[in-house]
Amino acid sequence: MKWVSLLEVLVVNAALIPLLALITENYSLRAAYWVPEGFASTTVRYPFFFITSAVKSSTRIPGLLSVDWQQVVLVVLVLTDAVYLWSSLKSGRRREAPQTAQAP
Repeated sequence: MKWVSLLEVLVVNAALIPLLALITENYSLRAAYWVPEGFASTTVRYPFFFITSAVKSSTRIPGLLSVDWQQVVLVVLVLTDAVYLWSSLKSGRRREAPQTAQAP
């Protein structure tokens, strides 16, 4: 059973890590979008949300509140690994506990 759960965690990590890389690349491309127009991109981050605005001297283009998928995926990744590690350590302690003899 332990190998099955390890395989499940590895599959989840194999899917979430490239997804996290793609989201990070998307965010950098969004910020680079405004550079040819002469605007500077500013991002305000909140827990699980962010707002990206564009600023050029006195002109400001406000952004919309967006879900920060980078943070969401990172939390899911950390929780998945933490639950696996916790359950692995918990089952390891059970095996180390001495067996007591049963009275007839």
